[in-house]
Amino acid sequence: MADIRGLQLLYQLNLRGTLAAAADALYLSHSAASHRLSVLEREVGVPVTERIGRRLQLTETGAALAACAQRLQLEIETTDAVIEQARGTVAGRVRVGLFQTAALRILPPLLSALRDEYPGVILESTQTLAAAALASVQTGELDLAVVPSYQHAPPEPSGTLHHEPLYADHWFLVLPPDHHLSRAEGPVDIAELRAEHWIAGETVTHFLSQLCKDAGFEPHVVHHSSDYTVMTTLVSLGHGISFMPIIDELSALLPPVTLRKLNISSAHQTVLAVRRDSSRGRPAVDAVWRLMLHRGREI
Repeated sequence: MADIRGLQLLYQLNLRGTLAAAADALYLSHSAASHRLSVLEREVGVPVTERIGRRLQLTETGAALAACAQRLQLEIETTDAVIEQARGTVAGRVRVGLFQTAALRILPPLLSALRDEYPGVILESTQTLAAAALASVQTGELDLAVVPSYQHAPPEPSGTLHHEPLYADHWFLVLPPDHHLSRAEGPVDIAELRAEHWIAGETVTHFLSQLCKDAGFEPHVVHHSSDYTVMTTLVSLGHGISFMPIIDELSALLPPVTLRKLNISSAHQTVLAVRRDSSRGRPAVDAVWRLMLHRGREI
């Protein structure tokens, strides 16, 4: 019988593309992951991976076993749902991944609502990027995720994930107080920003690049950060400009900057709540999901 830990590693490798990423997902060292693959291959009797150039890929057998591992995970989750329902109480641990502004908007009221309505539910949160959050929901490391769905980069469809819109974030151009466009009246023409230096994180850079490309240029990102405090501090000191969603919970924490709207209707994002289809029927996950959607409708 194949070792379940080796099958889990195959599933992670198939999902994430590299052994290093698969090992990180399972909290393994690279050497431990390599050893686990070797043990699995000895048990199976045929290769489950092959080296193509510098990349490690699954063989046909390996891919089939990875699919088995995914089905096994789904069966385990179904078993958990049956056990939780039989207990007749809404209790247990629920893990959610969020990005920074979503955590500010969703997490405090969600925790308060859970404390009042479902005190037996323990919510654990992780701040993470969208791609990592979606992968972690698929593998079962997270139960739920809150991710941005940019107009230019909607999430890839998945037969295992279900998502619903939570709310819309509107994005603003963030300028130093003495910037020549700070005193402009009305929305700023994005074409005027062709020569600017930008401060942006990975997901913002992708969104920003698409908007700028539509205007005929590529933004020059000189400082890369996804931390809004770092981004706005650098802007306030005149080291570049930025583009980000500004929410009430964040605006009070900003250093001296000037906010301006852009002259494009697509400068917004829809924020999505994501879960595995297989988690339906787990009372604790269902409870957090309902409260999260309710909070989204209030924004």
